[in-house]
Amino acid sequence: MHTTDKRVVRTQNAIRKAFNELVQTKDMTEISVSELTKAAKITRSTFYMYYDSVSMVRDQIENEIIDHIDVLMKGQDWLACMVNPFPLLDAIGKEIMKYDEYNRYILCSNNSGRLMDKVNQRFVAAFIDYACENELKIDAARAKYVAAFIGAGIGECFKMWFNHKSSLTLEELCRRISEIVTKGLIFLKGFNN
Repeated sequence: MHTTDKRVVRTQNAIRKAFNELVQTKDMTEISVSELTKAAKITRSTFYMYYDSVSMVRDQIENEIIDHIDVLMKGQDWLACMVNPFPLLDAIGKEIMKYDEYNRYILCSNNSGRLMDKVNQRFVAAFIDYACENELKIDAARAKYVAAFIGAGIGECFKMWFNHKSSLTLEELCRRISEIVTKGLIFLKGFNN
């Protein structure tokens, strides 16, 4: 059994909390190690015991999110998801919000596309894996492009929502994206009413 020293956990939590507070007022790319260590009330040498740079703090957060999203996608019934993508989109959105409930910093940085690009890559890979494992009689190359197209569109919608602090709730966003995915261009007629 692997146990982590409580001091290590406390220090890493202090660093992440300081990072979270700092990115509420400035872009991650503008945060220095000195600024972060001061906010976390640790020394620079302590910071470097855990991270090589400020961006590594963000990478750690993103990687934890991706690990959880991988689990969500692994158990997905992709045929059911094509009919109703809302449950998966809602679960992905909630997973991101667990880490970023209040200030949406993960996607609001100048580098906002990174996390959703990673999610899109996982989306495509999970769909193709499902198709292969279940011996779906579909053209794998075509399926890959369709999954990439849909995944990229979903990712852009999430990025827009996070970056513009939309008045839509996360659930409303996921429902609208689901309608777009399942109904395609027919959905646009609803904007004219």
